[in-house]
Amino acid sequence: KMSESPSVASYFINKSQERDDGGGAPAGYWEPHTSSVDFCESNYLLSDVVVEPHNVWSSLIGITLVGVLGVLYGNPTREWRFALNYSILVVIGLGSACLHGSLHWWFQSSDELPMIYLVIGALYCIVEAESPRGEPKHPNLSTYLLLLGCVNTAIYYAFQHLYVIFLATFLGLLVVFLYFHAQIAWRLHRENRGGGKRKTVTFKNNAIALRFYILHVMAYFFVASPIWVLDMFYCGHLLPLYNNLPFPMKGMTLHVVWHICAGVSTHFIIQFLVALRATALGMACDTRCVLGVFPVVFIVPKTIGDPKQA
Repeated sequence: KMSESPSVASYFINKSQERDDGGGAPAGYWEPHTSSVDFCESNYLLSDVVVEPHNVWSSLIGITLVGVLGVLYGNPTREWRFALNYSILVVIGLGSACLHGSLHWWFQSSDELPMIYLVIGALYCIVEAESPRGEPKHPNLSTYLLLLGCVNTAIYYAFQHLYVIFLATFLGLLVVFLYFHAQIAWRLHRENRGGGKRKTVTFKNNAIALRFYILHVMAYFFVASPIWVLDMFYCGHLLPLYNNLPFPMKGMTLHVVWHICAGVSTHFIIQFLVALRATALGMACDTRCVLGVFPVVFIVPKTIGDPKQA
């Protein structure tokens, strides 16, 4: 790893292939690495086979496990849209674990491309959030988004050697999604603040959706994103602290917290959409905690005719 703080331009280049065992041979099992990005965790510090073990287990627990729990418990409306998004989250966690375990270009694409697909899937969920079941307001939307996914895939592979291109593409789609997300959250806030009856299903569903919105904002914008920036751009300052941690935490970086908060915040945004969708389908919802720590929306066993009036 780099011994001093890298510049923005130089960080997103894999540096670890420059290491060797003193005789010119690669020092680790996966070297020379082929990914376009290296991370702050010291390579092969705990193992000659797994490049970044702490980033591996945190990907599996913070992202894949969250996705599995979402598939099992986070889809109370029983619609393919939410099952698909949680399934993509599972794939992201597996791809992330493989990327951090190998720093190989193929596994990098299995992490980053699904991140793009997840945002596209979430865009569908938010645009069609209030359509009747089986009657999309925009029948061709899924086709357009599929084409968007294909275009983004082509761009990704054309510029995979440039990590900043992936970041720009992903963040551009994310900003669009978060804009729609914020617009709907603000509308729900106005509806509840406008003097609606607190005992109506719409009021309660809106309150649940807004609760998950706030949790998402706290986890992603106030914890995950600042930690990602700190870990990526101040690695040179933090690396000595990481490497002097006692075993088994030795070498563990803030990227571990990023994985967990990114996975959990994604779950929160999907549950926001689930609560919003429940209102459109005329369902009353509430929340419960799976395993005592994993909050999900569940459908109250009664159906209403008009969610706006009930």
